[in-house]
Amino acid sequence: MRKVHSCLFLIFLLAATGCAPSQSYYISVNPQSTDEAIAYYTSGLTLASQGMHRDAIDQFKKAVAADPFFTEPYLSLSKSYYAINNYDFALYYNIKHYEIEVARDYTYNFRLDVD
Repeated sequence: MRKVHSCLFLIFLLAATGCAPSQSYYISVNPQSTDEAIAYYTSGLTLASQGMHRDAIDQFKKAVAADPFFTEPYLSLSKSYYAINNYDFALYYNIKHYEIEVARDYTYNFRLDVD
């Protein structure tokens, strides 16, 4: 029963993040790692679109290693793990994506009221 609830929750999270408008708030401090991360991420997207999710996972992990604050690979990792029926990792990476986005939104919206 617990596994059913976990799967339903995961499906809800994947549907909610998949339907959300795509916004890129990403600003990197290191442009070189950004280019490398984007290259790995793009390669992973190509592999995932061809159904090669295990190979795509490797590319998405390299993108995350190159730049841990680039959030799109986390969501793609979640979707690829879901595609290969590894629901624990799918949920983990979905939550990781959400945590980083919330932290980014919080820091963008934080204002010091100094007179």
